Amino acid sequence: MISICIPAYKRLPYLKRLLGSIEGQSYKNFEVVITDDSGDDDEVHKFISSSNFNFSLTYIKNEQPLGSPKNWLESFKHAKGEWIKIMHDDDYFFSPSSLNGFVNAVDEKVDCVFSGYQSVYDNGIRKNMTISSSRFYNFTKDPFILFSNNIIGPPSVMMFRSSIKEQFDERLKWIVDWEYYIRLAIKYKLVYVNEPLICVSYNDSQITNFVKGDPSVEIPEYLIFYNKYNSTMLKDIYIYDSWWRLLRNLRIRTIEEFKSYYSGHVPIFIFQIIKLQALLNYRVLKIGAISKLFMFYSYMIFRLKFSTKV
Repeated sequence: MISICIPAYKRLPYLKRLLGSIEGQSYKNFEVVITDDSGDDDEVHKFISSSNFNFSLTYIKNEQPLGSPKNWLESFKHAKGEWIKIMHDDDYFFSPSSLNGFVNAVDEKVDCVFSGYQSVYDNGIRKNMTISSSRFYNFTKDPFILFSNNIIGPPSVMMFRSSIKEQFDERLKWIVDWEYYIRLAIKYKLVYVNEPLICVSYNDSQITNFVKGDPSVEIPEYLIFYNKYNSTMLKDIYIYDSWWRLLRNLRIRTIEEFKSYYSGHVPIFIFQIIKLQALLNYRVLKIGAISKLFMFYSYMIFRLKFSTKV
């Protein structure tokens, strides 16, 4: 039994597309749970109440909008299945056999199933984002590689046991997905279906479009992540490089500016990065080869001087 949990928010045309893809699934042992976060907008409620579906559907209208990811977690509370298949309302199943593809990957040792996906843009462009099984295996052995590059994708590509105790971190918006994947990989058995089972929509209404590049969001979230794992996550240069690129791309040039977005303890390596980047013209810093060279220099200084005081 699978609970397809849909945290909805106003976008009725996308939701209709998703529900249509659910109706066509060849695997039928599932229920649908929709938690509607649309507030005063009643469009989703009217559509659901006036429609007939060929599957069991539970609809909950949140009394007050919860926001993301709290609305995701709210949908899980109403799930009755042994497995939870989260689907964002603007994503949809790739084919009628998609849900069956997830089910076929399940055995008694598996806790979570991930799949490949296809990116779908409103202008009609599609891209296959499916990774190889070996890349996924590398992730399970070294989960922190997601800090550098989320090769897994958004939450719609996953299905997990409802008994899993790990939850999405309610404090996060920008890094909420891959931060969760890392915790899963550390504690649970994950498997991968290396074919696209999900179509992931990219459109102007997504929350990531409003928080991407916002230092008041990204800096606190990355420090929340750092404080969970501390020096464990700085053992590899690619993680240090991610911090380097984060501060470079956000144009943080002084420690005072950094502290204006984060009031907690600032790790020593942040001082190290900002100090060196401030010596370079930003245009020069954006040149890939030069940036990598100075990043490597910064990392070596960090390892020699500060690695025991991160």
